[in-house]
Amino acid sequence: MKNKLSYGYVFFFAFPLTGISLLSSLAFLRGMGVISVSCQRVEPTQVNCQVNHSEYLGLTQGSSTSLTRVTEAKFNSRKKKNSDGETYFDYFVTLVTQKGKEVVSWQGNSYINGVKGYPQEMNEMVAKINTFINNSTQPSLLIQYDLRWKLENLLFLPICIIFLGTGVLLLYILLYLKIMTLNKSERRLTYKIYSLLGIKTKHYSFAQIQALILESYTDSDGDTSYSLKVVLPANNQNDWWEIPLILPAENQNDQWKIPLILHDSDIYKVKKLANVVSDFIDKPYKEQSNK
Repeated sequence: MKNKLSYGYVFFFAFPLTGISLLSSLAFLRGMGVISVSCQRVEPTQVNCQVNHSEYLGLTQGSSTSLTRVTEAKFNSRKKKNSDGETYFDYFVTLVTQKGKEVVSWQGNSYINGVKGYPQEMNEMVAKINTFINNSTQPSLLIQYDLRWKLENLLFLPICIIFLGTGVLLLYILLYLKIMTLNKSERRLTYKIYSLLGIKTKHYSFAQIQALILESYTDSDGDTSYSLKVVLPANNQNDWWEIPLILPAENQNDQWKIPLILHDSDIYKVKKLANVVSDFIDKPYKEQSNK
């Protein structure tokens, strides 16, 4: 006999909104990294460059491009219009090779006030690279374009962290499942919790079941709800893996109450399950009123 004790699917309807927010946050954090360009002078007239992009606050390595015979750096601008007719400006830097190949090396990660990129900084970097290419006495050059700590990005960072935390918590809840199994031949109760943190299992003999309780509760409006709980010996350790929001197990003195049904208004449904479980474990259920 098995009974699933998770109501995680209740949160299913909230998941799309949180999922969209989570994906948006991840996309934003992906652009918050460091773009670095390392150039070496191989010959007096030949410069090779390596362009590396890190992502997610510089914690992971993104794309990497090697260029030979770089001839110049160029500052570029591009004007765009959205469906509402509003104008946006996209600024970026490219490295041009002897074969005419252009590779984007710097870009902004989001539009701020209709502008993507930082024109002043980009122009300064273009000047540094072109000076290096044309100055045969300088052996190497390293330029880093850090997008992590731009003020505009930092304003969004707390929001991203909140969305990420909410998304992880919601995912944990959605994948959280409690299963109680009653084995009559072995006269044993098995209580399992499946979560992102793994599987936790507890075993009890039927003799350890202290009681089966049908509780009724009447609120201030006069509405009555019913709960069916299995009472077991209290745990000797803290169950940090229990989620109190989903069918919490109650620890009171020397008792541990695990709900099979929690706050159901259908007394016939609750009593039907109470009779089934009572017959299965050979222990009558007790009715208890909590007003």
